[in-house]
Amino acid sequence: MEWLSAHSQTISAITSILTLFVWFFYAQILYRNFARTRRPRIIINRGHGNDLSALCLISNMSSEPIFLEHIIVTLHTSKGSLINDMIDFEADHQQDGPNSEKSSQAENRNDSEGMRSSQGPMLPGSYSHVGSFEAILRRLCSVHDVTLEQGRPTDDTVFHFLDIRVVAIYGSEDHPIGAARRFRLHMNNDEACTLVPVSLDTKRYANRLQRWRVRQWIRHLDG
Repeated sequence: MEWLSAHSQTISAITSILTLFVWFFYAQILYRNFARTRRPRIIINRGHGNDLSALCLISNMSSEPIFLEHIIVTLHTSKGSLINDMIDFEADHQQDGPNSEKSSQAENRNDSEGMRSSQGPMLPGSYSHVGSFEAILRRLCSVHDVTLEQGRPTDDTVFHFLDIRVVAIYGSEDHPIGAARRFRLHMNNDEACTLVPVSLDTKRYANRLQRWRVRQWIRHLDG
């Protein structure tokens, strides 16, 4: 008891420091959990197969709605890269799945002009698609005057990769966020072209430096 009385101030100081560390530890856990729930999450994937007939799916797994602004598609070939914004495209009704009207909150149609737009809001947990990868490839090659036959170029051009990049506004934030995923195109002589994701997950562009890169994507389109 005498020892405790003699060192009471030191013990009190150590206890206060340990208590502070404990509260700091719990505060970090709470902050990380809050930040994780607030973090935007967009997933780009293929659906209904692994060849060009598969649908290009875009899912909003964020806790808040997002507003789709651009869907940038880049085809890397042996003769350079082809790029175009696919947010608005010509309607291709034969590519629609049976549940496309239910599942696609961000998809708007203008049947009188034969056009479709994926621009618009997406609720949390919802998904949309911009048609099949074959339709995307066909639209992109049509814009750049590349002739296709059965999903393959008629000349000696070789397709390597297909990049899908999404630009969106998350919740009430002012600056756009991005998501990107690359698919490898295996074009064998005797088999259908297959799509293989290069990465296991969609790359997220949400921090300050990454959002600067997203703005560069938009400037490149406008230029």
